[in-house]
Amino acid sequence: MQRVRAAIGGLVVFVAIFGGYVVVRTLTRLLYAIVWFTETVATFAFALVVGYLAYRIFWGVSDDPRRH
Repeated sequence: MQRVRAAIGGLVVFVAIFGGYVVVRTLTRLLYAIVWFTETVATFAFALVVGYLAYRIFWGVSDDPRRH
């Protein structure tokens, strides 16, 4: 009976170590993907704003309704 309990205890330690490694690796990759996606969206939004401002400046388009 003690051998069975020792074997189960060893198996539990193995699963805890290996499972912990897998969980940490999965969470790390998930966070990396979230950061990458957020960075991509932020860069796209920044480029869109800069492009819009360049359009407004270079082509001299005005929002002033009196100028139409």
